Order: sequence, then structure tokens, then C-alpha cells
Amino acid sequence: MYAKHSTGGNAVFIDTKKLPIMKKKMRKLEDQNEYESRCLWKDVTFNLKIRDIDVAAEARYRLEERQRAEAQKRKEKEIQWETRLFHEDGECWVYDEPLLKHLGH
Repeated sequence: MYAKHSTGGNAVFIDTKKLPIMKKKMRKLEDQNEYESRCLWKDVTFNLKIRDIDVAAEARYRLEERQRAEAQKRKEKEIQWETRLFHEDGECWVYDEPLLKHLGH
């Protein structure tokens, strides 16, 4: 996996092939915000797990159409989307709490 820096350079971030598989730690869906990724994509994920690709594709389509409609409404009302974890830097989005910051680098 490579990290792309805001300066444009790339560097090896981690070799995922050498890492052990670890169980994810996350809050239950009912404890997550409605716009958190797992909540948004739960229908797609569920249907992929049961190998129902057609239903997963339809769920994805509905989600993306809803997001487009919400974005259009914000645009019409001139409302800026409030991000919690990223900030815009030119044409890039930068994560506010990168791992290197947590590691003290």
C-alpha cells in the first residue's frame, strides 16, 4: 500500500501481504452515525456476502442516487458539506488524523 503525500510524492506505507488478518473493532451499526460508511453501505455489503449481486448493485445504485440528490439540494441552497475527518487542500482531501501523527512522526 502506498501513501500519496499532498506534495505529490508516493511512498510505501505498508506491505499488507506481510500482515496477519485481524478482526475489525467497530461500534455496532445502531451506535454509528447515519452517514458513517458501514451504515451507508450495509445493504450492499450484506447482499454481497450472500452473493446476491443484483440486489447489491440495486442497493448501491439507490445509495448513490440518494447522495447525488442530497448534493444537488445542498448546491441549490448553497450549503457547504461539513466534513469531520478530512479537509480540502487544493484538489486533494487530506485526513486530519494520519497514522504518522498518532505515532509521533
